Amino acid sequence: MNFRVVFLEVFFIVLLKSSVLSQSRFNIGIESQYLQSTNDKLQPHYQYSNKWGIIDQFDNSQGILIGNLDCSILNKKGISLNTCITGVLKNKTKESFLHEIYLNAKFLHFIDLNIGKQAWSPLSSHDDLIVGGFMRNANARPVPRIQIGMFDYQIVPFFNELFSIKGGLSHGILDDERLKLGKDNEAKNVQIHEKWLYVKLNKMNLQPYIGLFHGALMGGERANGDKIPVDYWSTFLGTGGSKITTIDATNAIGAHDGYWDVGLDYYSKLFNVHFYIQKPFADKTGLLLYKLRNKDYKIGAFVELKTVRRIKNISLEIFRTDYQAGYGLPDPLYPKGHPKAGQIIWLEEIENYDEFMLEVFNEITNGYDKSDVRNYMIELLDYGYDYGGRDDYNNNGLYYNGWTYYGHPMGMPLYHTYYMAKAYAPDWEPNNDVIFVNNRVKGFHIGIEGELFNSLDYILKSTYSKNYGSYGEEYIKRHSWEKDPEFFYKGGKSQWYSNLSFFYSNKNWGNLNFKTSISYDIGELYSAFGIMFGLEVQVN
Repeated sequence: MNFRVVFLEVFFIVLLKSSVLSQSRFNIGIESQYLQSTNDKLQPHYQYSNKWGIIDQFDNSQGILIGNLDCSILNKKGISLNTCITGVLKNKTKESFLHEIYLNAKFLHFIDLNIGKQAWSPLSSHDDLIVGGFMRNANARPVPRIQIGMFDYQIVPFFNELFSIKGGLSHGILDDERLKLGKDNEAKNVQIHEKWLYVKLNKMNLQPYIGLFHGALMGGERANGDKIPVDYWSTFLGTGGSKITTIDATNAIGAHDGYWDVGLDYYSKLFNVHFYIQKPFADKTGLLLYKLRNKDYKIGAFVELKTVRRIKNISLEIFRTDYQAGYGLPDPLYPKGHPKAGQIIWLEEIENYDEFMLEVFNEITNGYDKSDVRNYMIELLDYGYDYGGRDDYNNNGLYYNGWTYYGHPMGMPLYHTYYMAKAYAPDWEPNNDVIFVNNRVKGFHIGIEGELFNSLDYILKSTYSKNYGSYGEEYIKRHSWEKDPEFFYKGGKSQWYSNLSFFYSNKNWGNLNFKTSISYDIGELYSAFGIMFGLEVQVN
């Protein structure tokens, strides 16, 4: 299926209907920005992160013009339609691109349908003030998708309005350039499957909720033309399959990432509070919380003050992603000296465990089962750590580029790619088996938003992170216990990211608004100071 062709056909068929056009309402937006960094290789973090991939993080001087046309096509009882197209024109014109083009529909006031590229997330909110969500955030460019579901909370019938739910199903394609380095595990036109479900308790000022997001990369085409088979239902369920390789048949097919989201909302006359605990995962060791292998988190509170002018919103977050199910190897390996040395031991495929122990470890056993063999290998080969560790968030050996789109992380914005690390550590030679060489971070974040004077608003953000690289870089390989002596992030490296933005509007200016910001990054990774100036105007 050519996603873009199908969308454009639907888009123009709808627009050509004269009966629809007669009811259309248009909004036009134009925005210009100029950004400058003192670092000749990098923009400061908050000048490009959580901005839908519009800003190039590696270009220290940029001029940008953004044009937007939004059209409400139909708004009748039971159905509404709207569409939008957004283009980004850069001073380096070859880098200009179509940013958004989509069609939104709502049926019966609760069923949502979205087709195209839209800078919108069904899950992550307030990305302009928080550090950024684990998945489906505002960091990368919008991916072309088809999405259906209930994107806003809807009351569940027959339960006296006690519960509300929201959820959705999405299928898209990563159509960016993904064959840059000539690696065997690079693939283009990778498909992306996503789904989410949230349940919330109503009827109280204190409303707890629980949600789950799951995403997977699948399919695609190698540089030599080989297509990666797709087993959709196995990917959907996160189970093994038989279409790819023995490894994928044993593990869940595809590159899986997701997170649990548990929290509560409190509403009062003076303030509202959104409190949340999010737990990321990349496989079942993280997904199954009762196994206590998931020690990573983001804990946050977003406070909306209703009666305070100077401070309207506050974001507080602490986070860690450095554990990733522990130091234990992802899978047991045949030991040195064995004909299969370095290959994965698939315990499920062993017919006689006593014969296996004698052949591989020269141990005479009687009545050993799978659990006995596993425990033996944990003590002998894995230094007492349980297997199933080193989860490697947003990375996957089958897909070198992992969860990136046009070079920007689709997951947590604080993760650093190979290209990012080479910008601030050019002399370091990473293994570079997968694109995220720094996805183990921990730290804290504060964001404050308010109004200084009439028509002058501000946003202040500051984030501290300790960066530990990745298991696949700390060791010679992700499945190795041999440490890399040249590991750049040894012991963890500290970094601060800060930003202060101002937004000014004057009633005498009509719909013309001015904004500016200063950003400053400093630490053991790099230093960068940046400024931004911008103007925007809306025409209804």
